[in-house]
Amino acid sequence: MTIAELAAKRGTPASTVRYREKIGVLPKPERVGGKRRYSADAIQRLAVLHLAQACGFRLGEMRHLLHRFGAGVKPQSLWQELARRRQRELAAEIAPLKATRRLVDRVVQCRCVELTECGRIAGSVLESE
Repeated sequence: MTIAELAAKRGTPASTVRYREKIGVLPKPERVGGKRRYSADAIQRLAVLHLAQACGFRLGEMRHLLHRFGAGVKPQSLWQELARRRQRELAAEIAPLKATRRLVDRVVQCRCVELTECGRIAGSVLESE
């Protein structure tokens, strides 16, 4: 299939397909008459890349995922390895956001009459965090 057909079937711009080839996360297809010709499995590869991107995997992780498929390694072990790492990263990103949310929730409840009162309260709130 041509790049236009692949892009239409996946709902992905042709420029994205070319970019993914360029950076090495999508194998370069055969060329017939100078034009790219993709096999049917390119649709699934693009779907896997889309899923990996939605999970927040970086390009290097996407390369790792795709280049180890078919090397006697089960897909589930690759997904689990990357997903567990991503879970740890997300937990580290979420913790500070939760702390900030607690602070903002306290500020929303402000009943101070003067700004100096807010300063005293803010100091005690920040010390307790």
